[in-house]
Amino acid sequence: MKPLKLSVSGVRGIVGQAITPELVINFASAFGTMVPAGPVLVGRDSRNSSPMLTDGVISALLATGHEVIDLGLCPTPITQFLVKNKKARGAVSVTAGHNPASWNALNFINSQGTYLNEFQGQELLDIYHLGRFKQLALKRAPKIIRELNPEEPYLEWLLGRLHPTPIKRAKFRIIVDPTNGAASKLIDKLFALLGVQLIAINNEGNGYFPHDPEPRPRNAIEVSSLVKITTADVGFLLNSDASRVSLVSEDGETLSEEYTLPLVARYYLKKHPGPVVTNLSTSMMIDQVARGLNLPVIRTKVGQSAIIQAMLEEKASLSGEGSGGLAFDFFQPAFDALVTMALYLEMMAVEGEKLSTLVKRLPRYHIVKDSLVCPAYRLHTLVAEVKKLYKGLEINQLDGLRLEKKDLWVHVRASTTEPLIRVIAESTSQHRAQMEVDRIMAFLRRLTA
Repeated sequence: MKPLKLSVSGVRGIVGQAITPELVINFASAFGTMVPAGPVLVGRDSRNSSPMLTDGVISALLATGHEVIDLGLCPTPITQFLVKNKKARGAVSVTAGHNPASWNALNFINSQGTYLNEFQGQELLDIYHLGRFKQLALKRAPKIIRELNPEEPYLEWLLGRLHPTPIKRAKFRIIVDPTNGAASKLIDKLFALLGVQLIAINNEGNGYFPHDPEPRPRNAIEVSSLVKITTADVGFLLNSDASRVSLVSEDGETLSEEYTLPLVARYYLKKHPGPVVTNLSTSMMIDQVARGLNLPVIRTKVGQSAIIQAMLEEKASLSGEGSGGLAFDFFQPAFDALVTMALYLEMMAVEGEKLSTLVKRLPRYHIVKDSLVCPAYRLHTLVAEVKKLYKGLEINQLDGLRLEKKDLWVHVRASTTEPLIRVIAESTSQHRAQMEVDRIMAFLRRLTA
């Protein structure tokens, strides 16, 4: 298989197979054709393929008449922030986020600093497939501006929206693993400004991922060990573009990425009450937190684009997914792990509570996740087949299949980032959730045998 994943926000796949120079130039040309005349930002993560793809993107944008502001190695949330800060027409972030090192992606960002909405994404795909790209006969070629310290206006803005005094007084010691990704070295600046003692690992930005760049417990073993050895207050694990984060408590427990949203939600929503937006695959823990504050939870499709668009439409205070990506209305409508880490420190400092204590306040559910590799052309057909297991039950088909039974929910969907069918179940009983996932996986395997 040469999987190529197209979505409203961009395109991703394995470099050299699905992601080729021709495809990169054509997609960037389509984006350059779509957005109005004016500057466009380009940032990237640390993957070895990112400089090559970035050159292709810049060339295509120049050819369609756009001045390019090259941010270099830059986390996606900072790229998103700088779009409005610099009054750019849009941006391209070259990163595959949580995918393995062999993957890469082009993520397209609109003039509001958000991923493309459904209509913009469809317009981009239409231009790409038509192949009618804007080619300007220019008297003077547009220029490239190399931005040397793109993080500086972002950090100034971030500190102006936090309460840094309690954080500084707390004298926290923390462990952070940016996975040698785009936030490498930048975290040194952020936590120095907050007066936090940082012990950073995999902090070189060299493109070598010591583990899959996905923030989840199986990849947080090194962080956990260091938290216990150094008696740190908390540990954080990022993905390659600093849009997602998972947590390690002070006792070394590697928390599921599902905890990132509900743990900080109560603190944030007390100060900024409003609706919460999440997806159909996220744990019921957030429902319990919101219910305690008499706030509604709105569920939508999986993916940052769908989440953020719903956040804007519903005027929500907080949005996020069980993947560890969170967005806050007081900050910016973008999944931002840097903001999330800072807010965790603020919460712990203001409330004077350890992370393990905050975890105990949440209801304990058991969520089980599995996936099946599948050719892209069969993904949606096989997902639809699962309906045969649940005849007579009401099924939500907004994003694959989601159904609820007594004390259990199940979600089966085609991944938007990989050639996979994802199967998720949650219950108060781990055995029940596991049995339901096993039953669906066995059914799907029989269909693909």
